[in-house]
Amino acid sequence: MRSDWLQSWLADMIKRKHSAAQLTLSHHNIYIVPSKQGAFFLCMVILNFILGSNYQNNLILGVAYVMLLILVLALIYGYLNLHGLTIQLLDVKNNFASKPVEVLVKVNTPHDCYSLDIVSQDFDFSDCNENHKQGPHVVSLFLHPELRGRYRLGRLKLSSRYPFGLVRVWTYLNTDKTFCVYPAPLTCQLTFSEQEATAEQGQYVHQSTQSHENFDGLERFRPGVSKSRISWRHFAKSQQLLVKQYSGDSYYSQHTFDYSAHDGNKESRLSKLCYQVLEADKQGDMFALRLSNAVQVSADRGDKHREKCLEALSDF
Repeated sequence: MRSDWLQSWLADMIKRKHSAAQLTLSHHNIYIVPSKQGAFFLCMVILNFILGSNYQNNLILGVAYVMLLILVLALIYGYLNLHGLTIQLLDVKNNFASKPVEVLVKVNTPHDCYSLDIVSQDFDFSDCNENHKQGPHVVSLFLHPELRGRYRLGRLKLSSRYPFGLVRVWTYLNTDKTFCVYPAPLTCQLTFSEQEATAEQGQYVHQSTQSHENFDGLERFRPGVSKSRISWRHFAKSQQLLVKQYSGDSYYSQHTFDYSAHDGNKESRLSKLCYQVLEADKQGDMFALRLSNAVQVSADRGDKHREKCLEALSDF
């Protein structure tokens, strides 16, 4: 009961003092205690002091005083190592299941900072322990969520054991930033003939017409335009991406990817849909996504549309 109350009080305090996208460290938000090695070192100080007092040995007392001075200096230098440092969460990059999620943190140090360790308290992570010269630096922390879905980044912990490993200095950065873990793409059939699409109850609708009767000229490439229309000969000469245009041009390609048309369990269906979304986006085609009657993404193209579809897959 008492332990639960203490944990709740600590969580509320951390949320109140450390919830920000950017945090400058000072005595208000830096915590410092002796480490395990420091606690053992302190026990040796006390033991030497007792022995020196009992046997009236000034040499042993002198050693005890020197050891105590070292511990006090470690506390001071450990605090000064993080004091004035500014930390800012820049971005969390979405990724696919089984791949690491990159968290970008900007660290601005008014002086050299040693043995800075950044970890996540909610996810498995790759070690990130570095020394930083004076000035701004961008640090990458890699998280390893196991399953697809939308996650809250939660609490990041910055700590250091400088100097000597005798003290542990730490602080927190608490954020509400969310990120998505997309389904891992699973290779499947992408294109269907018109008869196959009808047989599969409209899983994949592909329409393509193109009039090549009268060449009308070239225009600059725009995101979303099919790569088959790029004039590669002009690209080889001028290194510019130009798209062929025809008079009366009616080129279009549109797909509808349907969750119910795939077989297998829920995760394998979502993985197949993820593969189809990525392939259609590579081709620059328009595509729509239908997961259920309540969850549908209308047809469109481009990076934003691709991200919208992938996020819908991760949330479903």
